[in-house]
Amino acid sequence: MEDRVSVTAGAHRLEFGARTLVMGVLNVTPDSFSGDGVGDSVEAAVARGLELVAQGADILDVGGESTRPNSTEVTAEDERARVIPVLRALRQQVGIPLSIDTRKAAVAAAALDAGAAIVNDVWGLRRDPDMASVLAARDDVAVVAMHNQRGVAYVDVIGDVAAALRESLAIAERAGIAPERVILDPGFGFGKTPAQNLELVRRLGELRELGRPLLVGPSRKSTIGFLTGRPPDDRLEGSIALAVLAVAHGAAAVRVHDVAATVRALRVADAVVREIPAHIRELAAPGPTG
Repeated sequence: MEDRVSVTAGAHRLEFGARTLVMGVLNVTPDSFSGDGVGDSVEAAVARGLELVAQGADILDVGGESTRPNSTEVTAEDERARVIPVLRALRQQVGIPLSIDTRKAAVAAAALDAGAAIVNDVWGLRRDPDMASVLAARDDVAVVAMHNQRGVAYVDVIGDVAAALRESLAIAERAGIAPERVILDPGFGFGKTPAQNLELVRRLGELRELGRPLLVGPSRKSTIGFLTGRPPDDRLEGSIALAVLAVAHGAAAVRVHDVAATVRALRVADAVVREIPAHIRELAAPGPTG
């Protein structure tokens, strides 16, 4: 599997490679595509965040604007009003890194002040011209740069994704963001057909040449709906299958809604893909097996 890599995220160090890290999705929105948004209730959002931590999340990704197709754009002011109270409350109660899922530099800056240690930008620093400079000013912040190519036809899905992610890395470096701070996300489900999404997972290993940890977020996406005919809140099995396959093909982390079940599945997947745990190796003596 990939070499082990450490990424600083505020007071935390994310260790990629030893096991798959799980980013839990916390949608502070009324219109999440997956039907799990907690609306404008800070108490409900904090309760859900604590639940995800208890289930084994390594990171909490807090988002105040839906990124589903044809969603209504939220102003920076409204987005801040949704996420900042939640981040402040969670910072006092959880011991794992908090991530802000936003494409707006103004929201990212406020979220970092409120306790976020990671900025997850679905446009990979390529949309808001101020995003890279905001992040460059905080040398202990980790960055998730995601690929997004909505409205642009693909020539070759992996080649195009790799080119755009290289551009994100170049933007980061020009702004003064060290490559060691960047995590890459190939953007499963963002502007891609079901066939392209499946090819993305199948060829994910080709993106390892970019030299950064790969985060993949197939959880509850429409591709699973196309394959199974199930609505977003009934796509657990497909989400787990894609998460495990992504790990087998090179993902270092996954972003998911269903943390508990995914963590259990990844314990098994990691034992195959990465390293057999010591307590399992001790059972290698000849004898009956299950």
